[in-house]
Amino acid sequence: MVIHPERKAQRALQRMVGAAGVPVEVAADAASAAIDDDTIVIADAAVALSRQPARAWIAVPGEGLAAAEASIVAGLLESGCDHIIAHPMPVLSEELLATVQKLLKRDVFGLEKYLTWSADVRSYTLEDALERDVVVSEIAREVVTMGLPDRVGSLVSVIADELLANAIYAAPVDDRGERPHLGTARDQSRSLAGRDAVTLRWATDARYVALEIRDRWGSIDPAACGKRLAKAQTSAGGMGLPLAYACCNQLVVNRAPGALTEMVALLDVRYKPTELGRAASFHVFVGEAP
Repeated sequence: MVIHPERKAQRALQRMVGAAGVPVEVAADAASAAIDDDTIVIADAAVALSRQPARAWIAVPGEGLAAAEASIVAGLLESGCDHIIAHPMPVLSEELLATVQKLLKRDVFGLEKYLTWSADVRSYTLEDALERDVVVSEIAREVVTMGLPDRVGSLVSVIADELLANAIYAAPVDDRGERPHLGTARDQSRSLAGRDAVTLRWATDARYVALEIRDRWGSIDPAACGKRLAKAQTSAGGMGLPLAYACCNQLVVNRAPGALTEMVALLDVRYKPTELGRAASFHVFVGEAP
């Protein structure tokens, strides 16, 4: 179901979603839309702020499908929206189709869903918490070696560092639901064996640089995550996850509760930062651990 007040935007969104091979209905407003628990709704951001029960709501930029204002993205994050697309065309169409296909197929894990088949995926498995700095430095070096600007290498290093720290120190939970490693000194060795194992994969297809970080706890709270990101949008930056979000163009949380969390950060390397939305897109998917 596409809900948008503009006819031109309706037609554009209908064509994009139609590529997924499913029937697409169109409505000018939520009151005239037939929505049930199995409906995937693609809606103007303003409509999505007051959404009703459905299988999924995907908020897209508003007037003319231009980039979404940062304040609108912050409001959607605060409201708990699981799918927010912040960027204009052609990025909009890429994100929208990938999001719809993941929801339809219920196959949510893996950075490959955002890249072309030719991308060379590189993988690292951390065996000790102290390997984080080494892996971050190596990835930043590889990115620049592939011909991407130093600026991209710097952003990649920040994102990788913050998401790895989150997987190593924030993800593990004990029997009481507490997070025993949150206060652990970051210069302290700790084996990352068994369930504590953390993996990082990355690749680029000359459109995006994609980073994928996995932990085996599946303990992330997406609602709390969205509120933290919203707060950082309206205040002076932030550390940890908000910092990684501020450095990328799209942040994706794939999770199998209690089993796996996969964070995918995407950097669009085709455009200048000023040519995309000031805020990053954000998505949360739930699936079965592969």
